[in-house]
Amino acid sequence: MYNRGRNSEVTLVKKLWENGYAALRMPGSGRGQLYPHPDIIAGNGKKYLGIEVKIRADEKCYFKDEDVEKLKEFCITFGAIPYFAVRFVRRWRFFEVEDLEKTPSGYRASFENGKEFSEVIGDENDL
Repeated sequence: MYNRGRNSEVTLVKKLWENGYAALRMPGSGRGQLYPHPDIIAGNGKKYLGIEVKIRADEKCYFKDEDVEKLKEFCITFGAIPYFAVRFVRRWRFFEVEDLEKTPSGYRASFENGKEFSEVIGDENDL
């Protein structure tokens, strides 16, 4: 599972670079780090993203309250927009916190509520 997650992160970093964003994979975001940080940070000089990456075989993905709060904390301090990127059976969807559905134990991301990659990065004319 770790290799699939890492490979998905590497693929997304490459896609961001190909679309005008400098991007960096930050391994170990969920492994007892002293300070919170996302899986990927990216920016184009005007827009900055903090991205937590997950892969799922079904149409829903769940996040703990703590994971959402840590991403928000990092992104507020860094000046980035927090995103959860989920690869659902080889198709990416991106979620801001307000796109997630609150559940009793955290949050749920549903495929149909996610944004396409192009919606997240914007048009090249935005640079």
